[in-house]
Amino acid sequence: MSILEANISLFIITLLGSVQYVFLAGVPESVSHFAFLCVTNLAGFIISFVFFFGELFRLDARQVLQSIILSAELVVFNLFMLLGASGTDTTITAAVLSSYFVFVVIFSALFMKHAPTLGTIAGIFTVLAGLFLMTDANIHGLMNANIFYLVVADAAFALYIMTTGAYAASSNPSILAMGQMFFCFVFSLALWAAEVMFFGASFTLPSDSAFWGAVIYVSFFIRGLYGIVQIYAQRYVTPLNTSLIFSTEIIITMAISPLMTQFFGTPPESITTLKIAGGVVAVLGLLMTEPAIFGAIKKFFSAGLNVKIILASAVAYAVIDYPVQTTGLLSVHSGLKNFMPFTMGLFFGTHGVIGCCIGCVMSFAVLGLNYSAMLHECAYISVCGLGIWAGWHFFSHSHKIFFRTPKHYARYIILVAVLSAMCFDVKISCSYFICGILIALPLNILFGSVLGVEPVLPAGTSINDDADFVIDADPESLTRANDVLEEAGHTAGEKTKQIFELQSCIEELTIRILKAQPEAKIHVRVRFGYAVSVKMDSEGKKYNPFTITKDEDILDIMSLKIIKHRALRASYSYRNGKNFVHVIV
Repeated sequence: MSILEANISLFIITLLGSVQYVFLAGVPESVSHFAFLCVTNLAGFIISFVFFFGELFRLDARQVLQSIILSAELVVFNLFMLLGASGTDTTITAAVLSSYFVFVVIFSALFMKHAPTLGTIAGIFTVLAGLFLMTDANIHGLMNANIFYLVVADAAFALYIMTTGAYAASSNPSILAMGQMFFCFVFSLALWAAEVMFFGASFTLPSDSAFWGAVIYVSFFIRGLYGIVQIYAQRYVTPLNTSLIFSTEIIITMAISPLMTQFFGTPPESITTLKIAGGVVAVLGLLMTEPAIFGAIKKFFSAGLNVKIILASAVAYAVIDYPVQTTGLLSVHSGLKNFMPFTMGLFFGTHGVIGCCIGCVMSFAVLGLNYSAMLHECAYISVCGLGIWAGWHFFSHSHKIFFRTPKHYARYIILVAVLSAMCFDVKISCSYFICGILIALPLNILFGSVLGVEPVLPAGTSINDDADFVIDADPESLTRANDVLEEAGHTAGEKTKQIFELQSCIEELTIRILKAQPEAKIHVRVRFGYAVSVKMDSEGKKYNPFTITKDEDILDIMSLKIIKHRALRASYSYRNGKNFVHVIV
């Protein structure tokens, strides 16, 4: 697991933590909090035991002791959180509990002699400022005796984050996760029993579906998945950055509130300008303290082509959406725009999805539509766009986007059907499905099978070329290239006539390039399909082989015109001291 992968994993489980509040609303106030902790930790332990019982041979006394310490810290955190949360505004509680990273810095400096850098300190104060703004700058809400209990809870959770990071580096994460849940169950059971004996609580549990739905979600996703992923990820992420990532839970909760309201009928979160500004400030502070995330974002936006994709997707989405919405004939989430995630997402992944979301924001801003509806549409775009991208490449070994067999069509149609259904609204789902099939599918066939558009691939994947060779001023290099091309063409099932035409095309272009730049070494990559993709690049001064000069021989001009007119696509670009030619024949 890389540092970036660990950070992303922590963000994902933070999202799961945000969703849990929807299910926790189904837990009656009459139920002891320790009873709920007892039941969910027991269920989480059983689930993790089923998956990781084979790891128990590694169990030793040291890991048992570590599990006891971790569970004790969690129980202390939960105890003081419950004491502080009663009688305190929900937003204030969430903001204070999100500030435990301050104690991580203090404890690291006191006990581990890790002095924070100036950048870290600046990032921490920026996050704190963002969290304060998210309370609507309610200074009076912080003047509450219960805040003391919440601060103690922060200190306990900071210790938990730090000890988890220390133990995960030298112990088996799955054993720690199981042990942590088991001893949390034991401690919670003891506290529940104390409540029954001294405070009149009941040992019975409700039988309604809402309560047990919350038990199932929290047991599997929070106690099980959350706990295991956290311990594994903390091998690679510092305690401070872990706590800062977890502090974004309040931001995520606010962002997904409209969706939770739509899907689960929960009361909508009050979203104000100060809260939005606070969320932006807190995220900026987080980026200041995490070089891996900031570096990834910087790298992401430094690629000129990716920015062009984002901008093109945004403009196209807004241009398609605006005229339809002004007619008022369709609902705000329906229209021709619904094909965009299935095309831009399939070919350009996150770049296409981000562009469509920006286009959605632009359209909604011009039309003056409400914030909640905009968030809903961005969620639909993300689900459909990222889903079709991830689903296609997960089931594709070649990672090429084309539709050559019934299997390709079946994969695409099933993905579109499943992702459209995830919109959880019949009319919207139908709109996405119809547009995904009737509009997006023909375009995807055109872009993928005919025009050979270069897709953005998931990290760690690549498309293998069918032929790869270099041509230079040595005549033998062209002969060797023709041999490689002929062998690759026959392997791919191409006809001899088509291979000869391809060889002639490459020969004509290389002759023109070498005539202008005799020292050039031309790297050629060929991919076969319905159409054949030929990519050529060479270092040197800028030279476009498709440009015709006045003093050229008439035969050269004719040959070039044949290539330009017969090719399905012929493009040229110059980037970073390299000439790039892409021809689809």
